[in-house]
Amino acid sequence: MAIVGLARFLAKRIVAVAVTAAVMVAVAYLLIYAAPGVRPGGDQPLTRQLPRAVWQTLTLDFGTPYGDPAMSIRHQLARAFPISAILTIGSMTLAIVVGIPLGALAALKRNTWIDGALTTLSLAGQAIPAYTLGVILILIFGVWAPGILPINGWGTVGEAVLPIIALSAGNVGVITRYMRSSMIETLRKDYIRTAEAKGVRRGPLVLRHALRNSLTALITVVGPTFAFTVVSAVWVEQIFSIPGIGSLMSTAFPTKNIPLSMTSIYLLSLMVLCMNIVVDLLYRVFDPRVSLG
Repeated sequence: MAIVGLARFLAKRIVAVAVTAAVMVAVAYLLIYAAPGVRPGGDQPLTRQLPRAVWQTLTLDFGTPYGDPAMSIRHQLARAFPISAILTIGSMTLAIVVGIPLGALAALKRNTWIDGALTTLSLAGQAIPAYTLGVILILIFGVWAPGILPINGWGTVGEAVLPIIALSAGNVGVITRYMRSSMIETLRKDYIRTAEAKGVRRGPLVLRHALRNSLTALITVVGPTFAFTVVSAVWVEQIFSIPGIGSLMSTAFPTKNIPLSMTSIYLLSLMVLCMNIVVDLLYRVFDPRVSLG
């Protein structure tokens, strides 16, 4: 029954993703069509252009970009998409690994200087945009302390460090704050107080019960945070000269390369939609009471 329920859930969500992606591609095409000096599809009526463009994008029939028909869009994406995926998922992973312990520590030490320091740092991380932090990191490691870490390019572990830090700093602040609030609320629950009154040690109580139950509420913020990270990665890739989808978009839109622009928008949107499915599955993992129906 569990497998059947999971299969039914995935089928519904895949259909929803396909419909949402189709609407997003259609809206993007209409915006490009309405732009001054842009006429995709030549003299064909919009009623014929729009369905064809949506269908070709959803079926991964991307065609060839304007100005470089020798290299297909699919070939360019085969190189750019994995880079953007590694950059985005890597920054989210780092934010989760760092943010959860910091948030838990702030909750356990609430109303102390540790709590105040972590809260201030998390707010500072949220206040600085990823592209601004990227420029600051380039200034530090390119001018003031050159040679420690690479400041541009992609291909080695060292070249991934600065862009991932730039992308994850704000997310660390978000996750830290949400984890702190969720943990404080969990520690006030009756079952936690009852366990403490019965003499259950603080360490096992926090790790086995309080921390796990706090993660359920934290999952809520993972989806929107991932979407924000995908958008920020577009700018960070340009700042650090990373050949990802952001770099493709930076050349596609100014040159009015419609096929490449549409494809880039579609893939970035698809990443966000797929992450929403993962978030729903995580809800079920951390809280068995949640139904996937």
